[in-house]
Amino acid sequence: MRLVVFLFFILLQTVSARASIFETQTFTLNNGMQVVVVENHRAPVVSHMVWYKTGSIDDPAGKSGIAHVLEHMMFKGTPAVPNGEFSKIIARNGGSENAFTSLDYTAYYQNIARDRLELVMYLESDRMKNLRFSREDFSPELEVVKEERLMRIENNPGALLGERRNALLWGEHPYARPVIGFKKELSSLTLEDARQFYKTHYTPDNAILVVSGDITAEELKPLAEKYYGKIPPSRTPKAKKQFSESYPVRSKIEMRHPQIKLYSLQRLYIVPSYLSENKEQSFAYVVLDEILGTYHLGKMYKHFVAGKKTARSAGTSYNGFALDKGTFGFFLTAKDNESLDDLEKELDRFADPESITQKELDKAKKRLVADLEYLDDDPISAAMLVGRFYVLGLTMEDLKNWTTNIEKVTLADVKKAYADMLSAASVTTYLMPEDAP
Repeated sequence: MRLVVFLFFILLQTVSARASIFETQTFTLNNGMQVVVVENHRAPVVSHMVWYKTGSIDDPAGKSGIAHVLEHMMFKGTPAVPNGEFSKIIARNGGSENAFTSLDYTAYYQNIARDRLELVMYLESDRMKNLRFSREDFSPELEVVKEERLMRIENNPGALLGERRNALLWGEHPYARPVIGFKKELSSLTLEDARQFYKTHYTPDNAILVVSGDITAEELKPLAEKYYGKIPPSRTPKAKKQFSESYPVRSKIEMRHPQIKLYSLQRLYIVPSYLSENKEQSFAYVVLDEILGTYHLGKMYKHFVAGKKTARSAGTSYNGFALDKGTFGFFLTAKDNESLDDLEKELDRFADPESITQKELDKAKKRLVADLEYLDDDPISAAMLVGRFYVLGLTMEDLKNWTTNIEKVTLADVKKAYADMLSAASVTTYLMPEDAP
C-alpha cells in the first residue's frame, strides 16, 4: 500500500534546476533535527515532509524488509492517536498523506491547507517519539506486507526478474536486497525487530523536516521547536555507512513465464551517482540519458521503434540519486516476437559512444535546463526534490549549480561516460512467454 514509486521520481533522474527556483532557508534544532523551508506563496497550502536517513540498506542481515514494515507500523497509532486515526484526521481536514521507503531513506508527507500545518506537525512529531508497538498491530500488518510482496513481486514476472537481476548485479552489497524484503526473511520478522529499528533510526537527529509552500522560516521555527524540538536525540552516534564492492559481473538471466505475452530485454549497468567520488561524471549520464532515452526524441526510439521497427518501445533510465553507486539501464520490448538474441546484438551495435553528435548534445542540454520550470508552482514536488537532496547529503548549492553542471558537460565527457559504462558491471535480462523457443 505504502511502498510508493512516484512518477515524478523518473523526472528527478533527468532534470536540472535554475538557482531562482528553489530558494530555501535552513536551521537546526537543538536536538540536531535539520529544518528546511521552501517558500511558495501562490496558494495557501503547504507540503510537510519528514525524511529519515534510513532505508532498506539498514535492514539487519537476515531481516530484509524491516524498514518497510516499520513504515506500515507508523500508521498504527500512539497513546494519543488511536490506530487508523492518523489518516482519517488528515482526510477530515482536507489533506492527503502517504509515505514511502527506498533503499537509502524513508519519508512521510502531508499536503494540507496552511492553517492546518500545526495539526500535521503535532501528528507527525507524536509518532516520531510515541509510536505504539503491540502484537495485535504487528502480526496483521506483517501479513499485509507479505500480501503486498505477493502482489508486487511474486505475481509480477518483471519485478521478480528484477529482484534476481539485482541480486546478481550487486552481490553482497545492500542494494541487492529488495526494499519490500525477501519472502523467507519477512516470515521471521518480529515485533522486537520493528521496535529496535524504530529506536535506532527514528530520532530527530537522524531526520530532516521539509516544509514547502505558504510559510516562512520565521513562522515555522517556533512551531518546529514546539513540536519537534522537545524530542530527545539519539544517544548512539550513527556510524558512517560502509558499502562493499559489487561483483564485476557481465551476465545474463532468462525467464519464461505464463503471464508474459511480449518479449522484452533490459540491461542494467553500475555507474557513478551524484555522491560517487567521480560525481562530476554523473552529469554526463544525465545528458546521455536525455540523448538516448527521451520518448520520441531519443536515439533509442528513433533507431529501434521508428527506424528499424524491431521494438514496440525503447528507452533508457539513469538513477544517480543513491548513497553509493547509481545505475544506467537500457529497456526494449520486441516487436512481433522479434528474437531477443537478435535484438541484443542490435543493441550492442547501437551502443556506440562515437555515434553521439554535438547537435544531439546541445538539444539535450537545452531540454534539461528547462525541465524544472513548472515545478516553481508546485510545492509538493519542490518538497520532494529538496528533501531528497538533503537526506542524501547533497546541499542546496548542489541544486543551485545543477544548470551550470549540465551546461559544462562536453561531447568528450558524454562519450567517455558512455564508454566507461559499456565496460562496467552489467546484467542483461530476457523476459519471454512460457512457450518461447
